[in-house]
Amino acid sequence: MPTLRAVVFRHPRLQFKDANVAVEAFVTRRLKAAGFSEVRFVEDRQAASDAVEAMARQSNAGYIALADVMNPLIDAELVGAMVECLQRNEGDVCLPDGAIPGTQVELVVDAARVKRLPAELDGSGLRVLRTRWSSQERHNNQFNLYKYKRLKMFLQLVRRLEGMHAMTIDEFVAGLERDDIFAMLAAFGEEARLVWHDACPHCRGRLAPLPMKMSQPLCGYMPSNRALYHECERCTLVVASPVVHEDDVARVYDEFDKQDFVASLNNPYDGESPRCDFSAFENELPRAARMMDLGGGIGRFSQFVKARHPAWSVTHADFAIKRNEHLIEQGIETRAIDFLQEPIGKARYDLITAWEVVEHVPYGRIAGFLDNVYDALAPGGYFVFSTPNFDSPLCKSFDFYAICPPFHYLVFGERWLREYFAGSDRWRYCDPRACSDFLDDAVMWFNYGMKTSPSLQLRGMSSVLENIFRLDSSKALRRGLLQQGIGTEVIVTLQKRR
Repeated sequence: MPTLRAVVFRHPRLQFKDANVAVEAFVTRRLKAAGFSEVRFVEDRQAASDAVEAMARQSNAGYIALADVMNPLIDAELVGAMVECLQRNEGDVCLPDGAIPGTQVELVVDAARVKRLPAELDGSGLRVLRTRWSSQERHNNQFNLYKYKRLKMFLQLVRRLEGMHAMTIDEFVAGLERDDIFAMLAAFGEEARLVWHDACPHCRGRLAPLPMKMSQPLCGYMPSNRALYHECERCTLVVASPVVHEDDVARVYDEFDKQDFVASLNNPYDGESPRCDFSAFENELPRAARMMDLGGGIGRFSQFVKARHPAWSVTHADFAIKRNEHLIEQGIETRAIDFLQEPIGKARYDLITAWEVVEHVPYGRIAGFLDNVYDALAPGGYFVFSTPNFDSPLCKSFDFYAICPPFHYLVFGERWLREYFAGSDRWRYCDPRACSDFLDDAVMWFNYGMKTSPSLQLRGMSSVLENIFRLDSSKALRRGLLQQGIGTEVIVTLQKRR
């Protein structure tokens, strides 16, 4: 067996709660179990080049793998195949393609042929080969640690799966399928009670499983042969099962979840966003309209509204206010309110919004939530909310509808929502509109698909679409798709009947 050495990049994200200590220890044990004779951790690419150069000078230098600590479940079989590819073809560098994210190394070099890594492989003159791999096609997971929720699950798995550092990828995935491990993953690493649905909570129709087949953008570790989301064959409502009991779900909104929220740079609230377009009814609102944004997170939408409508009285509300000093300074009121338990008010607001909130509400609490909003609106007032739209093909792509278990109890379709409010003597259902977090960041999403889709064909398709949307600098294509109702979410506008 040839000599194997590894150079592993550190990452500042793992300083959170000192996770770097446990993760680096795991990576070291895993590489040693795979037969690596030396493992060095480095801070940056310059240090990596220096380490490769130093290792290459050693006698019997063998092969050097460049890895990233954020990909801790390094696939020893993949590394072996990359080494064999270099040996067969007298190559200098080998790259992987098709591995489960979080199991790949960046590259393997033949230290007898490459004494120092160039800054860029393109134009370097090195013979670069590629090993096609099928682990993502077989399992469809995501084991890297670029989401703090995945980091939390990884740390739990290290404690619970004995010998995990020495498992093959197939053995590890088999461990994820165990009942106790599956239950832990369904609760994002928490010891929480789970609720299992044996029928649709709305109509008691039969639930058909919807296996996740597109790399699980957020959860990552759920075994793909155990469905978490199920579609009612009668009414088409999509239901999470199992799901965390509503009295335990607060545990899931923990430090790891908040860290993901803080790290997100996405801000879907600007003048071009359909979420920010109230032109259909804005003239019906008072000049000094009273507006509340429910479940507003850190308050980005409230900030947009106050800047756009300085005369409005704007209230930002959530179960717990994550940060509010900057909002108060801008003249925005903040309320920490459990709007599933506490009354919002009596005829207090002209407009209430709730972006990506209703899917977080258990089915048994939906009617009470809507009653609470209804009571808080003035006669003729408007309730505007968005939620993933399972009717849209874009929502189904990349498993987008299943992006946030266990936070999303339900996934609605626009047709289901329209039928739910049909004939209501309390609400007037206005024409729905499409919006899309996916299209807002289409280049990012399709670039992500190029790296994580489970087949060569889908990775190629993602590359084509990434280029198409990169060319759509005017966003005309995005607007056209939304006008056709093709978005990942639907905006529903309800008017309180007078």
